Amino acid sequence: METKRLLLRPWSEDDAEALYKYAKDPAVGPIAGWPPHTSVENSREVIRDILSAPETYAVVLKETKEPVGSVGIMFGNSVHSADMQPGDAEIGYWIGVPYWGRGLIPEAVDCLLKYCFDELGIKRAWCGYYDGNLKSRRVMDKCGFRFHHTEEGKTSPLGDIRTEHFTLLTAAEWNDMKIMRETIIRPLHPKEVGLLRDFLYEAIFIPEGVTAPPKSIVDLPELKVYIENFGKKKEDVCLVAEYEGKVVGAVWTRIMNDYGHVDDHTPSLSISLYKEYRRKGIGRRLMIEIISLLREKGYGQISLSVQKANYAADLYISLGFDPVKETDEEYVMVKILNDNK
Repeated sequence: METKRLLLRPWSEDDAEALYKYAKDPAVGPIAGWPPHTSVENSREVIRDILSAPETYAVVLKETKEPVGSVGIMFGNSVHSADMQPGDAEIGYWIGVPYWGRGLIPEAVDCLLKYCFDELGIKRAWCGYYDGNLKSRRVMDKCGFRFHHTEEGKTSPLGDIRTEHFTLLTAAEWNDMKIMRETIIRPLHPKEVGLLRDFLYEAIFIPEGVTAPPKSIVDLPELKVYIENFGKKKEDVCLVAEYEGKVVGAVWTRIMNDYGHVDDHTPSLSISLYKEYRRKGIGRRLMIEIISLLREKGYGQISLSVQKANYAADLYISLGFDPVKETDEEYVMVKILNDNK
């Protein structure tokens, strides 16, 4: 297996010297529950007896061709720490001290997760870490694992009693992460405004629970004017989210005074996503990027209106939008842009 900076390959006894170089450091093994290596021959024995297990890989730097760590997949019929069910696997990893903080292990673990979920058909992936091993926990956080439970009174391979924390990542969560990471957020060019129009014809533009023919939605006078005039003012901004070459979401501004509103200094936002692409982080990415763009353009605040039943209402609040007007069904929200939030 291969990543941008790494090769993941089976261990060889020829790797014993490189393994000893990093595994002899007392900062590496004990916190993970295994003893520092004592010699090159000891490292060779570990390769022969432990690291030769199926789905265990040396983490090799492409630049130097040197193994600097190890990652592996463990199943219910092998050595593992999590209480696994059929279809589960556990991920283990370590890397030499000189390479801490470079993002190499998250890169390797991401590669293993892709292999687990996309090729091996794993349903759930576990990761465990002993109390105090915060570096290991940060790797799990970066790779999308979420805390599941804690087990106390566990005997480590070193024979001492420890507390172990377990994190979990499911196949469904991995798929959501994959969609989010592979989605491209980019500006819409005025010549592409047809993409926005076509997307809105097909997307659910209004809040869930309200139905109307898509064409009647797009033909709302305000939106129709926007599409017909998009790009004629420098303030017009639209970002689209593309996944596998298809527009799956969009967020756009309109200067309120252009369409009958009262404030010509406050851009108002609208956002739409296909239903199947909601709650996957794409809407948040769209909002964060357009907020940043409007801040760069010098605007002091932005606004939006949202039905209380809309799935995105909580997202807006989490991004710092405050309700300034409320009806039985709708909020009008404003975000101040000079607050660095």
